[in-house]
Amino acid sequence: MYVSEITTDNFERIDIKANLQQVLPLFKNSNNPAVLVFDGKEYVGMVTEKSIVRSIHDLKTGISGLVRKTPKITPHTTICEAARLMVENQLKQLPVFDRKVIGVVTNENLMREATKTDFGSRPVSSIMSEDVISVDADDRVGKVINIFREEGISRVPVMSNGKLAGIVTMHDLLELIMPKKVGAGKDSIGANNSPMRNIKVKDIMTDSVLTVKPESTIREAVNLMLDHDVHSLVVFDEKVKGIITRTDVLLALAAMENENSNPNFTLQLTNGSLVDFDQDYVTTSIKNFIKKSERFLGRGTINVYFKQHKETFRGIPLVLCRVRLKTDRHYYNARGEGWGADGAFHIAMSTLERQVLNDKEMHEDRRYPEASIAEKLDIL
Repeated sequence: MYVSEITTDNFERIDIKANLQQVLPLFKNSNNPAVLVFDGKEYVGMVTEKSIVRSIHDLKTGISGLVRKTPKITPHTTICEAARLMVENQLKQLPVFDRKVIGVVTNENLMREATKTDFGSRPVSSIMSEDVISVDADDRVGKVINIFREEGISRVPVMSNGKLAGIVTMHDLLELIMPKKVGAGKDSIGANNSPMRNIKVKDIMTDSVLTVKPESTIREAVNLMLDHDVHSLVVFDEKVKGIITRTDVLLALAAMENENSNPNFTLQLTNGSLVDFDQDYVTTSIKNFIKKSERFLGRGTINVYFKQHKETFRGIPLVLCRVRLKTDRHYYNARGEGWGADGAFHIAMSTLERQVLNDKEMHEDRRYPEASIAEKLDIL
């Protein structure tokens, strides 16, 4: 299926000379996940909610520094390819070009189409994120902002006395910084000394949390998200088991493009703070790693996230790299910190390789328990 069947001309646009205070209402007054930016009649990119929340700027500051360049797709682009581009570029919509912008494709439209196939009958547990980071209802908003920045996520469950109490999202933070009226004065979004950071999470969270069970179908989860206009669901079965997001659905949809190939992995590169890294080197390293363990790992997705810290050594920044690997058989989460992106990536990949190797050895032990025990007792 091609994106021509799900393209819409309903999108928000703004001139590149506009400021933050002018663009914020466009998010509040519509369901569009991004605003297209033009320089006259020429398309130059998009402004997203995430780019605004992560910025540290006065509301009078121009948006030109927040504009993101985006891939350009055509009416003949497949929906799986569009899903891949959304995931890899952390976008919720893409502009569709036929010499000029003729419309956009949104993540919602892609997910609606996905649930019309057998893909929609798969269980939620097959694509959910399991390593859930949560906060307490009495924690401060500043902690949430730091988690979003450090972990590259946009929502966290809120706990109170060990029980699920709500959820706080990137959009909740955007609502918090929305000026009450035009000319509402200066504020520094995300600044460490901002009074907004001291607000308690329970005062801005959504306390009516939508949940699904691990055995619920992706179709049921997608319909629930779209019907209630939410971007994630907590997977709950007596306790929090995970989170399923629209991005998780898109990752799985992107993987359908090459279902007949082996192995089948979708790679997502997330640059949390404009870290300078060699994308070709990272991609090649991931492919070589997957190739070595393809029969054991199966099919899945892998996310590589970079975050640059303030510390430097001889001009080289300290970088955090996180690698998450989720397949139809396994789940791994490895982290590494080092001077420069390459060093951090190497440490994270070394950790991941050890995790996979340990699992492979345990798998072999279960297949041949007698031999394994004998080896450990030095009998053989």
